[in-house]
Amino acid sequence: MTVGIFEKIAKFKITSALFGASFALILGGTLWAYGALRSVKGLLILHYSNTSGIDYIGSFEELFKISAIGAIAICMNFILALELEERDMFLARLLAGASVFIGLLIFIGFAAIISVN
Repeated sequence: MTVGIFEKIAKFKITSALFGASFALILGGTLWAYGALRSVKGLLILHYSNTSGIDYIGSFEELFKISAIGAIAICMNFILALELEERDMFLARLLAGASVFIGLLIFIGFAAIISVN
């Protein structure tokens, strides 16, 4: 008997909530960066180092690519964690925690980009 994805989401609430937090961090960081930087004309400073100065410049397109790649990675981790939850709860929660960490790092990265620009 196969169980659908929505039944697994309802069954494994903690894992689903952790991934919801991951998506919220990425979406919140993206919207915050867009709101704060939409008035900037031209290129954005995407990476700055104290030793070498500006390393990487780009546009909003790169910011959205960062968000998309992070969301895809978290979505893949979510599907894997739902399958793992039935077999090994610890590994599924570890994967969910790692995904929250990825979302937090992306959020912090957007905050740094906002502060540099």
